[in-house]
Amino acid sequence: MYGEIDLELYTLAIIRLNTAFEKLNSANIDEVKKMFEESLNDLKTIYKDIVEDLNQNEININEYYMFFQNGKQTFPQYIEMLGSVENEILEDVIGELMNVFNNLNKIADAFAKNDMNNFR
Repeated sequence: MYGEIDLELYTLAIIRLNTAFEKLNSANIDEVKKMFEESLNDLKTIYKDIVEDLNQNEININEYYMFFQNGKQTFPQYIEMLGSVENEILEDVIGELMNVFNNLNKIADAFAKNDMNNFR
């Protein structure tokens, strides 16, 4: 990823996730599941890229500062929202989304503490 967070991909993943939450009670649960799955795929890619970047010898901390400052606020909110979803059809994808947000939140916590050793 070359030291840059793909903010466009992150934005699309969050928009899709928010839209899925809005449509959660709709009759078309397959459409909602697809949106959750697409968001999951994008967030996994972002997470993997971030971990790769943060494991490099030289890191552009400025690129991550604002992302994780915002993440300290938003990641726990998404974890809570996902945890409140009760739908057997969505159970697996919701669990995976929660896992990705938990992992991103752990990085945000370590980043806020300047504990770069947690990335390596």
